[in-house]
Amino acid sequence: MKWFGTCTDIDDQKRNQQSLEEQVRQRTAALVEANAHLTEEMRERERAQREMNLHTENLVQELTERSRKGALLARMGELLQSGTNLTEAFSIITGFAPKLFTGWRGAIILLNSSRNLLEVAGVWEDCQLSSMFFDPNSCWALRTGRRYSVQAGDHSAPCAHATGVIGSYVCMPVLAHGEALGFIHFQIPEGKLELSESEISLVGTFSEQIGLSIANIRLREALRGQSIRDPLTGLFNRRYLEETLDREMHRVVRAKQPLGVLMLDLDHFKRFNDTFGHDAGDAVLQEAGSLFSKKIRAEDIACRYGGEEFVLILPNADLAMMSARAEELRAEAKKLNVVRNGRLLGKITISVGVAAFPAHGSTPQELLAAADAALYQAKSAGRDRVIVAKGDGTEASESTAAGR
Repeated sequence: MKWFGTCTDIDDQKRNQQSLEEQVRQRTAALVEANAHLTEEMRERERAQREMNLHTENLVQELTERSRKGALLARMGELLQSGTNLTEAFSIITGFAPKLFTGWRGAIILLNSSRNLLEVAGVWEDCQLSSMFFDPNSCWALRTGRRYSVQAGDHSAPCAHATGVIGSYVCMPVLAHGEALGFIHFQIPEGKLELSESEISLVGTFSEQIGLSIANIRLREALRGQSIRDPLTGLFNRRYLEETLDREMHRVVRAKQPLGVLMLDLDHFKRFNDTFGHDAGDAVLQEAGSLFSKKIRAEDIACRYGGEEFVLILPNADLAMMSARAEELRAEAKKLNVVRNGRLLGKITISVGVAAFPAHGSTPQELLAAADAALYQAKSAGRDRVIVAKGDGTEASESTAAGR
């Protein structure tokens, strides 16, 4: 038997196989590493995308909130410009403030007309205040003319008006045309230490708008006062009398209530001018006007009708009450002692005509004419007396004293 065999050297093949396996391992490891990097990169991108989405969402929310507050400010400004008095203005301000500054407490505190006292004009969200009146130097914002902030627990330089305030607060001066009108006091929610830039901007815009609105309303009120007030006596003028009497007569017709008119005249007024000069006559008119304004009820209206004539409108006053009021004024006029340049000007007496709605007239013109006719009768009868208009069978009533 014979055997045949072959011998083959496979070292190279084994080496090649090992090299191939090593390459596969390396490539597999590289792929694993690349996949790990890719996975991490995808995670980073997803994280960055989430952060970007959150930032975008926050930005959209912030812009939406700014837009909402901007619309509120515009609406508040529109209402303030349409307001006719400060009472309305303060109601608008305290109504819009909680919507603009959610969770903040606050108050608007203004200088009085004499600028020697600060008065609380309005509050919102139960703002903590120790008083309703403060010294003008009690607020650093008002003294420095710019925003002043105090963080909770900081006692280095607190505002005197903020005594008892535990948390943080901000005060913003209210200015208009370079003049300080007062300030707005904000009490910040607990845990909030700093204001954002948008909040600082909102506080500034809010106070600026309020300052301009208050200044405009005060100017309109001053102009309105000048148009309806007699500059010498401070009483309402004839224009206001005619407007008010017409309105009051319509009101009492609906309410079925009485209404009275007193027309008063200073007796022998020309004598004061001729004897002592027109300045003395003006002083007499001022004293008489002061008397009439002091002796009327809150609902009554005192007017200077012209020259030395005055008219009092007495809502809800019957004829007996009007006659009694006229007699009281006649008696009080005699007590006036007007001194001019050290000289006593002499006794003052008045004559009064009384007319009632609807007995003596159904229109303002008729009522004033009836009162004027009664006044003329009082003057003709000797002055220093009260006469009730004729028309309802009422007899004239007059005082016992007579003037010359």
